[in-house]
Amino acid sequence: MNFFKQSTDQAREAFVSMPMQSRIISVMLVALIAIGLAFLIKGDSSSSGEYLFGGRAFTDQELAAMEMSFSREGLNEWKRDGTRMRIPAASKDVYLAAMEQSTTLPMSLNSNVQEAIKATTVFDSSELHGARVDAAKEADLGRSIAQMADIKSASVVHDVGQRQGLGRHAAQSASIFVQPEGSSPLPKHRIQAIQELVRGAYAGMKTDEIVVTDANAISSSAMSDDDDPMLRKQREAEAWIEKKVRNLLVGFPAQIAVSAEVDPTMDAEKTTLSYDAEPTNLSNKQRKTETTNTRQPPGGVPGVVPNAIGNRATSLADTVETLKSKDDERETIGVAGQQFENSRMASLQVKRVRVSVGLPRSYYNKLHAQTYLQENPDTPVDDVPAMSATAFEKLRSETATKIQTAVTPLLPEVAAGADRFPLVEVFDYFDLPGPPPPEAETAKIALAWLAESWQTIALVMLGLLALLVARSAASGSGDSTPAEFREGFGLELPAPPPEMVETEEEGDTMTITGSSLKDELLALVDGNPEVAANVIRGWVGEAA
Repeated sequence: MNFFKQSTDQAREAFVSMPMQSRIISVMLVALIAIGLAFLIKGDSSSSGEYLFGGRAFTDQELAAMEMSFSREGLNEWKRDGTRMRIPAASKDVYLAAMEQSTTLPMSLNSNVQEAIKATTVFDSSELHGARVDAAKEADLGRSIAQMADIKSASVVHDVGQRQGLGRHAAQSASIFVQPEGSSPLPKHRIQAIQELVRGAYAGMKTDEIVVTDANAISSSAMSDDDDPMLRKQREAEAWIEKKVRNLLVGFPAQIAVSAEVDPTMDAEKTTLSYDAEPTNLSNKQRKTETTNTRQPPGGVPGVVPNAIGNRATSLADTVETLKSKDDERETIGVAGQQFENSRMASLQVKRVRVSVGLPRSYYNKLHAQTYLQENPDTPVDDVPAMSATAFEKLRSETATKIQTAVTPLLPEVAAGADRFPLVEVFDYFDLPGPPPPEAETAKIALAWLAESWQTIALVMLGLLALLVARSAASGSGDSTPAEFREGFGLELPAPPPEMVETEEEGDTMTITGSSLKDELLALVDGNPEVAANVIRGWVGEAA
């Protein structure tokens, strides 16, 4: 207490003993120091915040849950910056504790299934425990789906039916509601990825038991290209040809458009059966039979006497009758010659592809100037003559032929004898002036910079002002001798002698050097204050 009182008294006495100019300067310096310290303390407090989890991006649901948990604990110094959360660095532990109590940690740090297991007690039934785990699993799946890049939020509802008959498999289903980012519906591959994620989370679930409802697809009645195989095939063919053409014409400032014509035939199959004019023999059978029969001719009278053997002459030629027969049988088995052909064509074949290539007129002007400079290397660039209409037509024709020759081999084959060059069309267009470049918003940028850096600027201005005050104090301190002392207290001082006489110094005496009175008095006071005091006493005594 005594030390504080002594320090205060000394400071007051020093302040009172100061001249008025020094007092004003001291007050200004103290005020500047106080204002500077206030700015420093405020700047440190404003920049002491940090982002949660290293600036990680959160979903809208997670940010809303964080805000509710912070408000519940009475924490109001947080700030939502886009998809990130900024909190004071000094109170980081308090904010994390508030998030942990309300189970709003990110998915990688917290699991609803774990919380459900921890919340189970020995008095809970197995049905209640299973219902808690199923609900927590649905919430975790919804948060996992929402972590995908093009999905804003998602919710999952799972249900298991009753077993039918003696089978062990119970019917189950899963309904997923998805809110994508923006207004476009989800692509087909993203929906398949969601179905695979849910199918892997539940044992025995099939893909056809999972229904994904897209919030953006509900309001869209137009059929997607993925639903029409012909449109999808056409789009794939056009994209593939356009990619190859762009890679080939990378040196041209060209606008490229591709149009593909697809055969709408789906899975064509052709069968051909033709017969030969001459049949083909499989087997031949031939049988030939010849028969000879001999018999007695009829003759004589019945009775003993006519038929008795007697000694009579008989002709032998008349006694024998011979019969001959021939039979010729032939059988041929054959089959008609035939030829069977079966061919199958792939569906949705690309029949025809047309390519349009557009070049600006400025390209031909640059090409003309480059060609002219190559032929005349000594000509300055500014002296290149303008391109005539004949030269333009020649360059355009040559360029079109080069492009057609290069692009045509990339297109599908055409029918035999057909001209392939008309499939590539080369045209030119005028370069229209584009929109003017946006003007630099200098005033807006300056105001934004001032809003962010005004504290630093204020500190710099205070520092400069302090330097000016210190400079004024230094310049004023050089002429701080009282006016009475400078005037000699109204006494006439002896004038310096015209010539300098060297005399020996005897004791403490005052020597006149010929300089100004002010400098002599100051030198005297600095060198020997006692002599100066004696001189002043003598002057005062003589005056009295």
